[in-house]
Amino acid sequence: MLNAFRKILRPTLRQQLEDGVREALRRYADRRTAPDLRVYVSTDLVPAGMGEAMWARDEADHLRRFSAQWAQDNGIARAGLRVEVVLLDTKREFAFVKPLGLEQPAPEPAPPPRPAAPRGPDRAMVPSTAAQPAQGAPQPGHGGGGAVLEVVQSETVRDPIPLRGEVVVGRKPEAGVTALGDRYMSGRHARFAQRGAQVTVTDLDSKNRTFVNDTPLPPHQEHPLNPGDTVRMGNTVLRLALG
Repeated sequence: MLNAFRKILRPTLRQQLEDGVREALRRYADRRTAPDLRVYVSTDLVPAGMGEAMWARDEADHLRRFSAQWAQDNGIARAGLRVEVVLLDTKREFAFVKPLGLEQPAPEPAPPPRPAAPRGPDRAMVPSTAAQPAQGAPQPGHGGGGAVLEVVQSETVRDPIPLRGEVVVGRKPEAGVTALGDRYMSGRHARFAQRGAQVTVTDLDSKNRTFVNDTPLPPHQEHPLNPGDTVRMGNTVLRLALG
């Protein structure tokens, strides 16, 4: 009886996920681009007799095709569109879709132009010193402010994490650990290090692994990061930025 019920549940779950994908894409349609999607599903909903990893891969492939078709039908650009299925064992049945990667802050309005000073026949043109950087001051985009980890997604952290030397991140506060409060992270999950202009991340043999641009890292091996790379640990996503 239970197996028969699960067979009936599978198309219902797929329809629910398709509805969630469609709604997520529709929310971003006014931006004329499609977001990446992360689909969270309770392990209790995985059909009996099917491996969780295989089911997650098959569903991600199906939803990726479904998203691409919806985007094409609605004239939405979908460059880089990704769909990831994340299975969570929480002893509670749920399934929902979360759009990622488009939550960019609104640009600040440009200041109004300053009126030009009147020029008389005897007025000399003097170069403005206000627009000249101070000698030795750090220039934008040249690393003068050091590296920071911007928070793309987190339930508890909002402020960027500055990198000075080495920073170990984990689930809860303890000696030498920057706590991110993510229950799906390990106590000592990953180590970030900045040496000159080079920034690296090392997975510290975490339970749920560390992902750079959605690629899992082998434990205890330094991986170089480039500006704009994202690092996912549990439900937390950070992005490397250079000052």
